[in-house]
Amino acid sequence: MKRRDVCLLTIFLTLLSAFLPDAIPGSLADRADEAGCFLVDYAGAETFPEEFSRIDDPAQRKQVLINLLLPMVLKANEDIIAQRLELQRIKKHHGHLAYTDRRFIEDLAQAYRVEKGSPRDMLDELLVRVDVLPASLVLAQAALESGWGTSRFARQGNNVFGLRGPGGQGMTPGGRDPACGFSLSTFGTLQECISYYLWTINTHGEYERLRKLRTREHTRYDPFLLARGLDGYSESGPAYVHKVLGMIRENNLREYDSYRLRGIKDQRTARISLIVSRLAGAS
Repeated sequence: MKRRDVCLLTIFLTLLSAFLPDAIPGSLADRADEAGCFLVDYAGAETFPEEFSRIDDPAQRKQVLINLLLPMVLKANEDIIAQRLELQRIKKHHGHLAYTDRRFIEDLAQAYRVEKGSPRDMLDELLVRVDVLPASLVLAQAALESGWGTSRFARQGNNVFGLRGPGGQGMTPGGRDPACGFSLSTFGTLQECISYYLWTINTHGEYERLRKLRTREHTRYDPFLLARGLDGYSESGPAYVHKVLGMIRENNLREYDSYRLRGIKDQRTARISLIVSRLAGAS
């Protein structure tokens, strides 16, 4: 590597490390909020920085990928939380629903592919679907599916989850005929990919088991239990779940479940985000 490249890489890593605190939460107690959560700033990079491919050390590459993706995972979860808070507010209201509340339910039901029915029935199903995933589980799948950010689909298509689309409308996996029945989706930004991944988990039938596990109080946001609902994500089934669990354990990803974005507060009124509107239009 040329000296100039080394200097640029050093600057890149220094700047990126500033977005997140150290990987060990216990050493940052002074930066925790009242709830014991560790705070990070939102630094949504549109795509992988060019310098990322120059990182030779595997451990360093792993940490940089986590630093890059974690704020965007938290942001996507915050968007969902805002929608969920509004649903919970409506749920507490007994009696006739206001027009704005009914319209909110109908629009969100369309975005989340909820079967049309009475507003109350759609509301109940939305409360099953409109929910977050622990950061550790999301990061584990991103690392596994993207080879810690080294895959062609991650670097060229911002697809860190191996998300598929119709054949001919994305990137064709190596060794496959371009006319095969599917391709790997491409995204304009990494944030768009993460939001679409969460929407996929929250809407597709293959992950209904995960969503049901998430409704149980004792398993609600336990990544080790929720991972059991991912056996439909890969053709390897239970073996894939085992890989995800191993990824969480071996890389101490559970630590990142105690992080949240700085300055993001619970909102009493939530609007359907632009991302969800696009998803509704694409469904």
